[in-house]
Amino acid sequence: MINQLSSENINNRELGEPEMPSFDLPKNEDLKDIENILNQWTDGEEVEKYLKRIKDQINGRTEYGMNFWTMKEANKIIGVGGLADPLPSILKYASTKNPGELKILYLYEQARGKSFGKKFLLWLEEKAFSQGRNELLVRSAEQYRDTAFEFYKKNGYEDLGQIINEAGKPMQLFKKILDKTEN
Repeated sequence: MINQLSSENINNRELGEPEMPSFDLPKNEDLKDIENILNQWTDGEEVEKYLKRIKDQINGRTEYGMNFWTMKEANKIIGVGGLADPLPSILKYASTKNPGELKILYLYEQARGKSFGKKFLLWLEEKAFSQGRNELLVRSAEQYRDTAFEFYKKNGYEDLGQIINEAGKPMQLFKKILDKTEN
């Protein structure tokens, strides 16, 4: 269970180097851990929205090219991320013909600060590139100013400024051209 995951078993191993994280499609048995991660970062309405989308994916129903993956370390889920087709409202900010959108990237709070976020982001970028995407757009809510905004900038994303989302709330928009030589 994710609540039993401690910072010691995320980053410290008695024998040698920490194992590399693994990535997988979500399964029904992962849903509680995914829900716990989402609940650390976003409100109940968003949690339910993403859980429904992940359940739909597990059951073979996806919309808008949306797919999610989990990140595991020592067989414990420590993150959830997703890619999709860009929303029409942000497509105009793309500078290439086949962009994608990073929908979510959340880590279990105790996994933060250990390079797992960067590893997951690089893995998602490679996944997007392998799907024929040559650019990623990312929208981030104001509540993540102190966490996500700098994270994306440090990882090569250009800050395009503020836009207003479908619900009338401000979001920061970032983009990155995916160059195979960088990954």
